[in-house]
Amino acid sequence: MFYIKKTKSTGRYEVNLFGLKMKFRIGNGQINAYCFENLLYELADPRTLENVKLPKVINSYDALYELSVSNKSMARFGDGEFKLIMGENISFQKYNPKLAERLKNILKNQNDNILVGIPDCFGYCPGSYMKKVMVQCRETLYKYIDFTKNYIDAGVTRKLKFHNREQGKDYYNKMKTIWHNKNIVLVEGAGSRVGIGNDLLDNASSVKRIICPIKDAFSKYDEIVRICLEQPKNTLFIMALGPTATVLAEDLTNAGYRALDMGHVDTSYEAFLRNSEKFVHVEGKIVFNEERNKSTLKPCTDKKYYEEIISVVE
Repeated sequence: MFYIKKTKSTGRYEVNLFGLKMKFRIGNGQINAYCFENLLYELADPRTLENVKLPKVINSYDALYELSVSNKSMARFGDGEFKLIMGENISFQKYNPKLAERLKNILKNQNDNILVGIPDCFGYCPGSYMKKVMVQCRETLYKYIDFTKNYIDAGVTRKLKFHNREQGKDYYNKMKTIWHNKNIVLVEGAGSRVGIGNDLLDNASSVKRIICPIKDAFSKYDEIVRICLEQPKNTLFIMALGPTATVLAEDLTNAGYRALDMGHVDTSYEAFLRNSEKFVHVEGKIVFNEERNKSTLKPCTDKKYYEEIISVVE
């Protein structure tokens, strides 16, 4: 797939990118410029592109439309899920072999009732962080990705940039139609407080909450599933629980529910309301990973929040 190595005999470096090989020397801290100046043209050569496989990813607008007009569930992958598949810990979830295996299977899931979201960065990738993730994970992920199926853009629930405010309003109004007049059960980490302090869920018929651990929620997975399965069949589950939500979406769908792994939808909406194109601190909510400290989590000041809680998983 991709590698860079140094040849001991010649001292030259060799780069292999999808079968396109380049060799160069590094002298005085500089790489021969002609190698990179010509790289774009070599990559554009059809003979190079024959070796490049990319998953099919439906853009966020079309994905949102599909969610709004269908009764399908959604499971999403991001850098955290990818790292767990690679056997790594992430900041709020320890590596667990069972969790990693479940994630692998969901990535190649064939259930038509579940939309599987992955980041749309397997080809063009503007962010340096995700470029690094792709270099580290691509070869492993390609073992489980189904190149014949359509994935959706996992960023559908965390859209921050719009051409103008009206486009953003239309986007989130379309999002809200998903739970219009529905009985919602939120499965969220303590401190997520989805919909508190904004109007995101105001059009739902009812809202209940199952509060789960801030960190390592998968360690309590059996208890979380048990509580969810006690809910009426007309329940729409909305989950903000990291990799645990990805797995839970599949299990609840197989049990006859609609379950949506919505992740950062609330924090994205909060940023939009503040005219920001990046996540912002929100008083009383966990937005950033460094805020996932139970001892510093402040009590919610909205009485409604506590009235909606039907279960707390410690």
